[in-house]
Amino acid sequence: MGIYNFLAVGLVIVGAFLYFEAQRRNALARVAAQLGMTFSGGLQRLPAELDSAGFYLFTQGAPECLNLMQGEHRGYRVALFGYGYDAPKGEEGSRDVPVGDAGQSERRLQTVLWVQTPGRTLGALDLSPTRGSLRRVAQRYHLSPVILDDQPGFRDRYHLYGRDPDALVGAFRPAVLDSLVADPGWFVEARGDQWLFYRIQERVAPDQIAAFLDRGLDLLEAIHGTKSNGS
Repeated sequence: MGIYNFLAVGLVIVGAFLYFEAQRRNALARVAAQLGMTFSGGLQRLPAELDSAGFYLFTQGAPECLNLMQGEHRGYRVALFGYGYDAPKGEEGSRDVPVGDAGQSERRLQTVLWVQTPGRTLGALDLSPTRGSLRRVAQRYHLSPVILDDQPGFRDRYHLYGRDPDALVGAFRPAVLDSLVADPGWFVEARGDQWLFYRIQERVAPDQIAAFLDRGLDLLEAIHGTKSNGS
């Protein structure tokens, strides 16, 4: 009877997971409607515009996203979605090399905010917490470290790399750094006029999506030194 008990437990777990995902999908659809965005539920191909931008995150796994909402907010084109990949513990993932079944891999699934800022660019940059899995983005994209000697609190919590370090020193003003230190764990990537904001292995609850969206845009505007005219 042992095998039947095992199968029964497995079916219960799968059923609970599917129920949770259906509930989450329905809640996200309602949030998208409230924000005036389109919504496409389930697993789907990552939009080509995002996949071709050269973001490091999307090199970690298959070019797929989950529960995609798109639209405009505060004058920006935005998209919110789930992105997941498997990786060895403490290591980066790979789109091309499958993770071996050695019992040491983990699933990383996070909510991602994409923003486009037409006419405003800051070059390629990558911001990530100092404590986390290996991240070879600087070597892969030929980014240089940004040195902020007078900000030990920030240096202790974040790595910052960019194509134009001098420009980033000017953009990451003390107010921006203090905000990031007070709210640790953010990953920020910029490629031209496209930006990503996310926290590794953090799926944002549907009722917190609007706050997550606004927080990402607040960070973007602080870095750019602008204020949105939108609502």
